[in-house]
Amino acid sequence: MSEESNQIGAGCGLAAYALVLLGVCLAGVLGIVFSTLNLLNQEPEEVSQLVHGSEVQVWRLQPMRDAGVLDLTEVPLAWHDESPMRDGTTVCALRPGEVVRVAEGTATQMGFGQISSVNITPGEPGYFQVIISGSPQDITCHFGATEGGDRFAQQLLQEHDRATQSD
Repeated sequence: MSEESNQIGAGCGLAAYALVLLGVCLAGVLGIVFSTLNLLNQEPEEVSQLVHGSEVQVWRLQPMRDAGVLDLTEVPLAWHDESPMRDGTTVCALRPGEVVRVAEGTATQMGFGQISSVNITPGEPGYFQVIISGSPQDITCHFGATEGGDRFAQQLLQEHDRATQSD
């Protein structure tokens, strides 16, 4: 091999090696970035589940207290957070004697005896609605597929039966 051919190809191996290392480094950095974003956007499954009020963080019950629905030490019998930030600003809950929906600081309440029907209807893909018909107005609660909406509707029907039997 001549001296001239060695000079032309000199450095190509080093440049190729540097490009390979750069590609691996970029793939690693992108992996870390996407993993971090996924971790930050993920919420624990129990955050949006139907739960007893004693299982809810106190600060998430504050919008219900601000709306005048709950006393300082009172907790709901069943509670479901529908708010996008899972901060308790939009919730459906069961209290002794009534179902309550709080949205945008306003509470809509209906006594169990005032319920005329409870229907479960499909909503957005992966979600459904529990529509509580009665007076003074209907209440619609939104649930994800695994958030306990069926249990909520069943509890409503049981409480309605109890309320109408005791009358």
